[in-house]
This record gives sequence, C-alpha cells and structure tokens, in this order.
Amino acid sequence: MTLPTPRARFDGLVTVRAAGPEDYAVFERLFPELAVEEKTPERGRWERERMPTTLIAEAGAGAEPARAVGYVYFQIIRDTAYVRHVVTSPEARQQGVGKAMMTAVAERAIASVPPCTSWCLNVRPHDVAAMALYTRMGMTRAFETRALRVPWSVVDSRQTLQDARILARVISPEDDARVEPPMNLLHGQLAASRRLEGRVLLGLFDDEVVLGATVFDPTFPGAYPFRVARPDLALVLLDALRPYANPADTLVNVVIEDQPKVADALIAAGATVKLDTVHMSSRTIATAVRAAPLTSR
Repeated sequence: MTLPTPRARFDGLVTVRAAGPEDYAVFERLFPELAVEEKTPERGRWERERMPTTLIAEAGAGAEPARAVGYVYFQIIRDTAYVRHVVTSPEARQQGVGKAMMTAVAERAIASVPPCTSWCLNVRPHDVAAMALYTRMGMTRAFETRALRVPWSVVDSRQTLQDARILARVISPEDDARVEPPMNLLHGQLAASRRLEGRVLLGLFDDEVVLGATVFDPTFPGAYPFRVARPDLALVLLDALRPYANPADTLVNVVIEDQPKVADALIAAGATVKLDTVHMSSRTIATAVRAAPLTSR
C-alpha cells in the first residue's frame, strides 16, 4: 500500500526569493512534478532562459532552517506576466506556498518597467485546487489549449496542395507589429521568443495578409505559439517548419490555443492529444497584491 506524502506545517513562514545558479538542484528536483514529457532542461539552458525570472519558495517549521518547497517561473512579455510553471513540493501543498509564489510574481510584474497590467497561465482542468487559487487571485477562464503530438510522417505525406501565393518565411522584427494582432499573439511575444536561443520564427503570408505564425524550438521539438488563419493551413505551416527539424525526430509537439477547429484538423490527419489545459488570465494583476503581501525578497 502506498502511503500519502506526509505534510509539514510551516505556520505561515513562507518566503519567496529570486533564484540563483545554486538553485538548479531545486529546479531539477521539482520539475518532474509538472508531469510533462519534456526532459528537464540542462543547467546551462536553465540559467540562460529560466533562472532570471524564476523564484524559489522556502519554508521552515519552528527553529528548523528554511528549505526550498517550490518554484515559479514566469516571463514578462511587454505588459503581461505569463506564468509558465508553478510547482510546490508534494509535502508542502495546501500550505499557502502557491499563493506566496503567485503574490511574489504579481509584485515583481507590477514593479517591472514598463509595469505589467495583466497576467495569465495554463492549468490542467482537473486541478481544482490550483484553479480555485488562481480564481481567488483575480483570474478567469479564457479559453482551452490543446497540446498535440504530430508525427512528421503526417506532414511528409500530406495531400493538400499549397496555394502558390502563400509564402512561408522567417518573421523579421519588422513584421512583428503586423503579425501579432491578426494571430492573437501578445504584444511583444515574438520579440520575447526571438531572444531565446535557437528559436525559429516562421510565418505564412499572402502578400500583405498574415495567414500563420509559429515559434519552433528544434531541441524540444515543439511549436508554440502556433496560429493559422484556417484549419487547412496547419499542415502547410508545419511543412514549412520541416527543414528546421532534427532529422532524428519522428514527431513535433504543437500547442493549439483557442483554435479547436485547427486542433481537430490535425487530429483528423493523424495527430494525437498530449495534454488539455485551461488558459486563465486577468487584466487587473494589481488586485492580486494585498496591502500586506506574503513575505518575498
């Protein structure tokens, strides 16, 4: 018989601090709690891409020294804080650690330059406790997100004929202002993605009309965000990514946000569902910070 993980009482002694290189061990220990298929990022990549906006939650019971019981990783995209990971140690759950970390994110997001006015995240629909916490912090359900596994063989064998007018090319910084609005991307999301190592930003264009946009990470491999104007263009955009893929990879992970017909089209073509999540957001991040917030440093 498997016994439940013992819960420790922290008596509210939760502090949240910025992560440093020495905290990779904490990240490495807690990352599997996300229960995703992604391999734990290696130290160098974590330090470059995630550590600068990762916070560590520490707690102690009585005279015991503080120990790491959680971490939160977020991105600042212009005026939006996108919370990517919220992880609490199993023994520390339902002890206020999640609230402490989310409050600390809100404090830092509001203090950023320019200040964030909104924030968002994705959560599994069956994680009732997490959804309740985010609701208490002012977030509401916005849309559903579906993560898919798409075999490259599906792309390679596609029968769809591409319109000769559709051009697939790298999205340049000069394109961002006209690509982000029609593709429902956050203002500044492409620029933030471009700063990440090894990412490929690719778009579909019909003259001045934007028909698709994605950011591809060949090392995962994964395409996120992934947006197309019509379901039939999903395989066209994936076909344009194919030359950038590692020849040894047999599939690509694709995240479809608020485009159920696009997800359905890929599933009909041979993709499988990897994960369903709910996207929650709020345009009033300041309401999450109380007059006497939990301790952070």
